[in-house]
Amino acid sequence: MKVVVVHQWEDSQKDAVNNFFNQLVSMAKGKKLPKGMKLESVRISQDAKTAICEWDVDNMDLLMQAAKQFNITWKITPVIPQTLYEHKSFF
Repeated sequence: MKVVVVHQWEDSQKDAVNNFFNQLVSMAKGKKLPKGMKLESVRISQDAKTAICEWDVDNMDLLMQAAKQFNITWKITPVIPQTLYEHKSFF
């Protein structure tokens, strides 16, 4: 299932957030994420203090259990999006 997780933080949490995303990207590149979890993208805006992670996971519980292991202290909102439009290229 496709899941989008929106991360929002305060200025005081910036270092912890950056550390988390560095670890997460490193784990994804090293293929060290738990079985059943695939990180498809991470988009981050330091100015807006917001990040969006796109996942392909076996189930939402698996994703939320993994998040708890990182001791995330900022706001996260998991969303299962419905695609209304997607541009497809033939090239």
